Amino acid sequence: MELEPVIIGMFKDDLYEDHGHDHIRLTARALAENQEGKFAFLHIQGEDYFGERNHLETCGGGMEENEELDQTLVREVREELGLEVLESEYIGTIVDAYNLIKRVTYSSFFHCKVDSTPHQMNRTEEEQILISEVLWLDPLEALDILEHRATSKVDRLVMRRDAMALRYYLENYTDLLK
Repeated sequence: MELEPVIIGMFKDDLYEDHGHDHIRLTARALAENQEGKFAFLHIQGEDYFGERNHLETCGGGMEENEELDQTLVREVREELGLEVLESEYIGTIVDAYNLIKRVTYSSFFHCKVDSTPHQMNRTEEEQILISEVLWLDPLEALDILEHRATSKVDRLVMRRDAMALRYYLENYTDLLK
């Protein structure tokens, strides 16, 4: 799938000490919408290298070898949500740095419609530990949470990225914020 890149935004990590960056990660992230118009968010809880986590996050993850972004999207939605992508549209990309792990991530966001029939999930061991539940939220409720309820450093890093993507989608593809 050939995409014409649209940069929605860029973030420097202003929360953790900067030790430079030594690798790039390409990811596909889903603004996954069900038939009722609600969006899926992973509720991440626990502790890892970044510290204590308690935030919402869009479904998504890194591209694997010989994979296109649209294939990554379908695989990640299937693995993390246990749902099939019915249709998808590329929205844009957010570039953000993670100083603690010396990484710059290019997160390509897609709006996708998903089915409501649960399928087998295939979460990684870390995902099984950190994903406490999947929440289906009204998009304006989700935006409010993403923009105003982050408490820890890692929560702020993740939620500001996803808030920017959701706000961009709502402003440019819907009438909800007009």
